[in-house]
Amino acid sequence: MKVTEAALLKSGFSHADLQKIKNNIDSYGGSLGESIHDLANRFRIVLWVFFGCMAIFIWVIFSNNQDYIVSTGIGLLITMLIVIFIQPPVLSYKSWRYWKIHRTNGDLDQ
Repeated sequence: MKVTEAALLKSGFSHADLQKIKNNIDSYGGSLGESIHDLANRFRIVLWVFFGCMAIFIWVIFSNNQDYIVSTGIGLLITMLIVIFIQPPVLSYKSWRYWKIHRTNGDLDQ
């Protein structure tokens, strides 16, 4: 199955979301399937960074040094804000959700 606009609209993408993806394809090339896959990968990277930051913060909590806990917490919060806002969070989530459902057996055209 190829990725179509109708399938994306049916799975929760808005017309504005599709226009953003099309503008990106026009600017940088590629296909709709490649763009969806790339956005899904970005979302997975954000998840890995989030869980990594949470693991570091939990480890720091066990240090019992209040200053270290606060400074690390603020640093990790700033890191997460930067990671989230350098990519479109809602669009990448929708792409990940679509990719997760349609990824079996080369379901997406790449």
